[in-house]
Amino acid sequence: MQGMSATSSMVHRGSNADYTRYFDELKRASDLFRSSTSKALVIHHDDADGICSAAIMLSALESLGIQTGRVCIEKLHPTILSKIHSLEYDAYVYTDIGSGKAELIEKLAGDKLVIILDHHDPVMVTKPNVMNLNPELYGFSGERDVSGATATYLFAEKLADVKHTAWASVVGSAELGGSLTSLNRIPLEHAVEVGDVEIRESAGRERYYVIPFGEAWDKLSTMLTILGSVGYYADGPRKAVESCIKRSLDKNEVEVLEERRKQVFSRVMTNLRRYGINHGDKVQWFSVGDSFAGMGTKVLGTFTSILVYRGFIDQRKYLVGFMNFPRMIPELGEVEGEWIKVSVRAPKLLTELINRGAMPPVSKLVVEAADYVGGYGDGHSTAASGLIPKGAEDYFLKRMEELI
Repeated sequence: MQGMSATSSMVHRGSNADYTRYFDELKRASDLFRSSTSKALVIHHDDADGICSAAIMLSALESLGIQTGRVCIEKLHPTILSKIHSLEYDAYVYTDIGSGKAELIEKLAGDKLVIILDHHDPVMVTKPNVMNLNPELYGFSGERDVSGATATYLFAEKLADVKHTAWASVVGSAELGGSLTSLNRIPLEHAVEVGDVEIRESAGRERYYVIPFGEAWDKLSTMLTILGSVGYYADGPRKAVESCIKRSLDKNEVEVLEERRKQVFSRVMTNLRRYGINHGDKVQWFSVGDSFAGMGTKVLGTFTSILVYRGFIDQRKYLVGFMNFPRMIPELGEVEGEWIKVSVRAPKLLTELINRGAMPPVSKLVVEAADYVGGYGDGHSTAASGLIPKGAEDYFLKRMEELI
């Protein structure tokens, strides 16, 4: 079946979700932003959700005549955040990133306005000029009801008419899997209304076809993530955001980057299969060192998400991956210290136990273990990541074991 209505199914509302309070707060924040901002910096993640979030926000700001800057970061860390807030802007808008470390942002914000539009596990803030508009704080699920792009879209539409960007929210939501429900349904309805997305049904589930690109939403999501993360050190995030704004993607460049990623992944996977990974009582781990050098550290998360389904992975243990974190960040410069990127995933059996409350969420373990060794982490219940000091890997793993 083709051409289904966006309102034909699944407008799910969680029993704890407070729609009225959430949308009232969006309106209040947008009024404050519009009245006090002439120059804003948009900070975003390098995956499709972050890229689409940035494109939506930049489009809204451009329509208002607000001068903008943009920076793509992979992880939050005090040295990185300090660099960001040393840049002179009236307002700082975090999209698909920031909520888990809102307390750090709050300390660095001074009296500048900060808007956080994210769906990862949040931290509360108290300063009135730092507004954490994460829908999870209003009873929604960041793993089911709302993506970073949707959180950004719902704020942006309070600023300006951004229905022409609604398709980007649909693409950003692809990482959640399944049919779009709850808050994610709102931009979907708008994208269908303006003719940018068509809903199709296949094998009893919805699929979304993005007309301007001639691609399914999940394939386009993958392509944007490749451009932004694999091409992170080759101006990929800027190209990806501009591709969304201009509605034109260089698929040949994406194919070249993807082929490079596949070759590197294949070599690393072969080595892990041949030599095995390390095992503790409840945690298993591996390190790729500099094997992914030249690509963004997001690729470690992608690799770990693939590895978790391999037959030699213990389905009962948390899977932890490590890689060296480059000190040079495009558009920001060099950060102090030496750091290790950590990505943690829950295999299928462990995911079921986490969902039943029988095992602790991945995000809780990563946040607490990273903090214990002087690092920082954030994420979701079955997938999380962080930065820890180089040389602290064994202490991080030991603390994870203690917390389980």
